[in-house]
Order: sequence, then C-alpha cells, then structure tokens
Amino acid sequence: MAMQPIDPSSAPIPIDAGDFDGDDAVATRAGGMDGLLDFARNRLIAMVEDARDALVGQVRGLKDIADLLTDNLPEAAQPVAGLVGQASSSIDQIADALAEKSVEELVEDGRALVQAQPAAAVGVAIAVGFLAGRMLKAARD
Repeated sequence: MAMQPIDPSSAPIPIDAGDFDGDDAVATRAGGMDGLLDFARNRLIAMVEDARDALVGQVRGLKDIADLLTDNLPEAAQPVAGLVGQASSSIDQIADALAEKSVEELVEDGRALVQAQPAAAVGVAIAVGFLAGRMLKAARD
C-alpha cells in the first residue's frame, strides 16, 4: 500500500482545543485566519491584564511597606518620614492609574513615551529585560 502525501495547507494547526470556548471555536471555523488572530489577541490581552493586576498588587504591597516604615520611624527621623510619606502617596497614585487603565490605553501610553523619549524607553527596556532574565533564572534554580 502506497502512502498518500499530506498536503501541508490542510494540516490542522496545533492548538489545544480546550482553550476555545464555543464563540471562539465558531469564529475560528467561520473566519479562518482572522478568527485565529482574534483568539490569539484576546488571549494576549487576558494575559497582559492578569500581569497588570499582579503588578498593581505588588505596587500596593510596596505602598504598605512604605506606610509601615513611616509609622515605625523614631521621632528623630521625621524628615525621612515626610519623604517616605510622599513616596507612599506617589506609589498609591501609580497603582490607581495602572488599575484604571485598559490594556489598549497602557499600550498607547507606552507608544507615546517611546516617541517622546526614545533613549529613556531603550534604557527601561534593557532594565526590564535584565530583571526579567534574573527572575526567570531564579525561578529555575
């Protein structure tokens, strides 16, 4: 028996079917590549929203630490307490701004920042990449 050659264009795309809910599956069958791109975009947005929510939680934790530090500083350190209190207020504003913005708004803000200050954006990207690499390395160890 001779084997029939498989046409690569008819081969299924390897995606876990459990990732699709009914609407996504129907859209992908009906829209082909457009449906798949929409599915990927929606999954990416959901992942970014989860990461944003985790970041907001970490920023709020940093604010709690700053507040605890302010509350436990001795009387002689009142000038430092004022500075830490101001930093705590700024941290809280950052957390609120992150929590209130959609992913699309955050992306647009990022684009505007890169256009306004490209050198700073490259520096931030390098720092974030370095920190992400260190965190991934620490997670593996």
